[in-house]
Amino acid sequence: MGMRITNQMISNNSVRNLQRSMTEVDRRTKQMTSGKKISQASEDPVVAVRALKLRTTVSQLEQYKDKNIPDANSWYEVSNTSLDNIVKRIKDINEYCVQGSTDSFGSTDRSAIIDSLKELQDMIYEEGNSTYAGRYIFSGYKTDRPLTFTKTDDVTKYSYDITEHINGKDLDNKKVVVDSVKFDEVDDYLSGAKTYEQPNPEQVYRLNLAYEGIEENNNAGDAVLSLTAKDAAGNDIDLTGYTINVKTTADADTYYDVAPGEINVIKETGEIIFGEDIYNVLKTAEDIEVKYAKTKFDVDDLRPEHYFDCTQYTEQPDGSIKTVDYTQPEGGQGIFYEVNFNQSVKVNLEGKDLITSKIGNYINDLIYTLQDLKDAEDTQAKLKKMLEDTQYASNDAAVEQINKMLKDVDTEIAVKKETMQKTFSNNITHFQDYLAEISATQSDIGSRMTKLSMIKTRVEEQYASFKELKSQNEDMETEEIVTDFNEANLVYESALAATSNVMDKTLLDYL
Repeated sequence: MGMRITNQMISNNSVRNLQRSMTEVDRRTKQMTSGKKISQASEDPVVAVRALKLRTTVSQLEQYKDKNIPDANSWYEVSNTSLDNIVKRIKDINEYCVQGSTDSFGSTDRSAIIDSLKELQDMIYEEGNSTYAGRYIFSGYKTDRPLTFTKTDDVTKYSYDITEHINGKDLDNKKVVVDSVKFDEVDDYLSGAKTYEQPNPEQVYRLNLAYEGIEENNNAGDAVLSLTAKDAAGNDIDLTGYTINVKTTADADTYYDVAPGEINVIKETGEIIFGEDIYNVLKTAEDIEVKYAKTKFDVDDLRPEHYFDCTQYTEQPDGSIKTVDYTQPEGGQGIFYEVNFNQSVKVNLEGKDLITSKIGNYINDLIYTLQDLKDAEDTQAKLKKMLEDTQYASNDAAVEQINKMLKDVDTEIAVKKETMQKTFSNNITHFQDYLAEISATQSDIGSRMTKLSMIKTRVEEQYASFKELKSQNEDMETEEIVTDFNEANLVYESALAATSNVMDKTLLDYL
């Protein structure tokens, strides 16, 4: 016997089926208006999970394509522009070196050349302060501060304890004149207040520290100027038998007067002058560690925290001192941008590897030897003028003394001119080597940019592929949507007609 079907059952089933048809029409309507297969995960969990993964991938690729890769490329372009500018400045300096090696510029040009060298040095350091998007590109991790002190810095509030490491190969020799002729002491020689000493050319051995105007005391008053050394095997070199003399501007006459077992530290120039005995001990040293303090900085001085292990002391508005220790990481301070999945590129160059303290020392040597020669030539001119002054021309003893000094200053000029020419000649090699290093760095940037361009092409291809996959997973074709909607709507209308027909029937229709 079959199951008895009642009007109520037919009515309920019809309403249920009509609701199902309406739901399908609603789903197709949402698809038509959104263009998407689903509007919530419960409609199709497989599509939803796949959509989540594909959307994440597309979003990451979009970040690489539109942000990270262009940013990395801009870092390279800004760095390359700075390198180009540095190369131009170094070539200008090298041209002066070629001229100076033969002293082809006249004595009247020396002041102008000194000014030009100082300006070129400042321009090189200014390139170290290049920025991209408000960040200093040559300052390693410390992108919030420039490579050098700038005009906006209150340099008077900073002081540092600095640890500088130098190789024994960096020791050089320098020909100097001890007891230079001084025209303003003629009266003292004539009166017997001073005894005239003939200038004495000497060869000295030295190290150039990164800074001039160094100090032997820090803010706490502790003596920090010390010198230790290690040989190639890492063993300490015994320096206990040698005497370190700290020289100030008041000791200028004895800057280079150093005994075989002594070391003169010249605060004004940042030079360490070694006696011959200690030079022979240190010239093969693998590492010479010098600790000193620097309390007075000028605009365009290199900031020590970018170059050395150091302690920075900063005076606060309330008068207190803030202390910060800086240590140079062994692996450098590379900044990396992720430009594809599990693929990063280094975008920065570090100023300490690019604009080294040696470059500043080389330029300063050119300036100092040129200034030294100019001072001797000025002394010569003033002594000759003295002979025209009746005060001295009528005094036989004065004429004899001045002529003696003129003869000696001629010798001094010859020595200083030879030193100047040798310094300029040696620096031709230094700056050519530096240009070669810059060229190698530019080649490296070029290689990085080429690699980045290849990565960009790959990312763009991946982006297009995953975006297509995302579309295939989520989106519906217009034709498909219209067909499905019409089909659902037709079913709905048919169900509506059938249901209305059922609902029309009453008990009287069956009596």
